[in-house]
Amino acid sequence: MVKVSVEREFDADARALWAILADFGDISWIPSLEKVEIEGEGVGMIRHVTAPGMPVLHERMDAIDHEKMILDYSIPAVAYVRVKNYRARALVVALEEGGCRLIWSCQSEADGVTEAQATANTEAFYEMVMGWIGTALSK
Repeated sequence: MVKVSVEREFDADARALWAILADFGDISWIPSLEKVEIEGEGVGMIRHVTAPGMPVLHERMDAIDHEKMILDYSIPAVAYVRVKNYRARALVVALEEGGCRLIWSCQSEADGVTEAQATANTEAFYEMVMGWIGTALSK
């Protein structure tokens, strides 16, 4: 079992960060995507994400709590980090001193690589995503 949790603080309002994550159908803040198609709406919706040179990702929203700022989603397989049966949670926490913290965690199974490599791949991907979010918040 691969378990990863990455945290980062942002000098931004928690609700501004939450707005980016909560709009599951809009990931235009991720650079270099070819296409995003949405199937359904709300809990159970699926976004089909096409990126250059990668198999299509089929990401399903499993739960969303706007009050607690929690998003749960799952992906059958993530080829670029070499995992399968991926289940993730993104949690936004407002900080008393201002700003917010994003805690992104997941568990999955390694797919064709060691658990250590799948963990390293996933951590590197989360760090990249955190950077994209930081860029989106600064616009």
